[in-house]
Amino acid sequence: MTIPEEKIDEIRNSVSIVDFISGFVQLKKRGKNYIGLCPFHQEKTASFTVSEDKQIYHCFGCHAGGNIFKFLMDFKNISFVESVQEVAEFGGIQLSYQGKEDSEKQSLQEELYEINLQAAKYFSKILLKEPAGEVARNYFEKRKIKIQTQKVFGLGYALPSWDNLLNYFRENKIDLAKAKTLGLIDAKDGGQFYDKFRDRIIFPIFSPNGRVVAFGGRILQNDKNAAKYLNSPESIIYLKRKSLYGLYHSKEEIRKMNKAILVEGYMDLISLYQNGIKNVVASSGTSLTEDQIRLLSRYTKNIVVLFDADIAGQNAAMRSIELLLKQDFEIKVLSLPEGDDPDSYINKNGKEQFEEILQRARNFLEYQTAQYEAKGAFKDPGQQAEAIRELIKSASLVRDDLKRSILLKSIARKFSLREKLIETELERYLKLRKRSEDNKRSITTARKAGLADLETNVLLNRKMNHLEKEIISLLYEGNKEIVELIFDSIHPDDLENPKLKELANIVYEGYQENDILPAALVDKIEDEESRDFILSLSLGDTPISTRWENYSSDGKVEINIIKFTKDVIKKFNLKRLEKLIGEKNAQISKLNENSEIVEVLNSIKVLQEERKQLLNPEE
Repeated sequence: MTIPEEKIDEIRNSVSIVDFISGFVQLKKRGKNYIGLCPFHQEKTASFTVSEDKQIYHCFGCHAGGNIFKFLMDFKNISFVESVQEVAEFGGIQLSYQGKEDSEKQSLQEELYEINLQAAKYFSKILLKEPAGEVARNYFEKRKIKIQTQKVFGLGYALPSWDNLLNYFRENKIDLAKAKTLGLIDAKDGGQFYDKFRDRIIFPIFSPNGRVVAFGGRILQNDKNAAKYLNSPESIIYLKRKSLYGLYHSKEEIRKMNKAILVEGYMDLISLYQNGIKNVVASSGTSLTEDQIRLLSRYTKNIVVLFDADIAGQNAAMRSIELLLKQDFEIKVLSLPEGDDPDSYINKNGKEQFEEILQRARNFLEYQTAQYEAKGAFKDPGQQAEAIRELIKSASLVRDDLKRSILLKSIARKFSLREKLIETELERYLKLRKRSEDNKRSITTARKAGLADLETNVLLNRKMNHLEKEIISLLYEGNKEIVELIFDSIHPDDLENPKLKELANIVYEGYQENDILPAALVDKIEDEESRDFILSLSLGDTPISTRWENYSSDGKVEINIIKFTKDVIKKFNLKRLEKLIGEKNAQISKLNENSEIVEVLNSIKVLQEERKQLLNPEE
């Protein structure tokens, strides 16, 4: 699949890398850049840096780095084209492709989105306006769901007949085979189409960007032969394991409050949202998946699990805890009174009382202990030992040493056990986890070693290469005036270090093509260690902007950096001329012919004149 270069440039230059990565990593501003915990390796101290100005990122721990497309490719393990597509969708940019096959795939996705949108509008119209939708309106009135809320979530109603939606599709010339792919209609053995959703409340499922990707349908009449819920099948626009119901509506509130409440069902979420509890998402009645957790981690790492009080809900909560701990979430679990679910509780008691009970949510260990206690696991020594091991296993997943120590002490106190015994059991789990992470560590170590080799190569001649590094750092600032100043006086071939010469040539070629943005340049660096070096140099603790501060007293950054650049160019050229003069002088002692000696002396004279001009430009 081929996307035109101009379109790739447009997408890269239009979408803020900080805004985009903030959807995956919690970033905080530090100076000109933003920092956060690296999503590519486990760390306690933030070493992941993002530059808005340069549109690049770099981790100083594992050396992951690149531009916005590289981030998404590594984060989701997807292709370059897929990453461009997703960034384009985030930025609301229409993509165009080169080649018939590519255009057809893009067209198919857009057509499927459009079919879902048309179906959602159809179901909504029946609910809100049609006489036949009265039964559904009565249902929502009984469930205390207001009309405005119905509109916000795009709720609808599918009529009981077998061909209402089918006829609507035919009237609007919608491709029935594609509608079947989306699970909106189905076909009998003879090929005759019929409506898949019949006499059901319809819940459209939105992507995080607000596109209708699927539907859930709840049956209205009690029918033992029909499933209570019917859901869309997976398609090229919908993967159930990667979807969280309500996230599109709640993501900004989750980010603002830095906390999410996780519920099970559609109505739980809608009722909470309507009553002012808007930082809520639903797993849509399925077991929570790792993909859903990763999706949620873009917005917060703090979660309150609020599942039904029945056995199924309690078991689902217990399963979710381990998955959430593995991805470093801070977890609390809220238990509602027996017989209540979030929907019934909020409608009976209101927002204020719900917020009050929310404050009483227990940490995951307290919740797990209560569950084992309720099952009678602590009455039998054998069962008690197994339950305690499970508690220690959960605590071992907490990476913060202090938090883990506090949790383990609470286990020891609760069961009157020696802390040493608890620690021994903990070590067993930590060793098991360490084995699974060893492979990742070895890869990281290899990458660090590669970067160290590059640094050794770059710094062979410290005095000269210090200036060469400054020049490279300036070239990768993305400032056209700076690049022009440098290339007016220095050619990439003037640099001695072969690695730095290659890096300078990349900017030189970009300069000739009028494309010197760092985000574009790093894509052209094929050598991985060189790319790491540039990212580290550009986003390090001593970025070039901190080194030009002494070049102006008026505080104007533009003046400071230009003066700094001119000074670096001058020092570099002086060093280069001194080296050439030294080489010419050494050459004279090896010559025998007077004519050759005179020629070299004349060359030295020219070089000395250049040097004098650099030292005294006004003479």
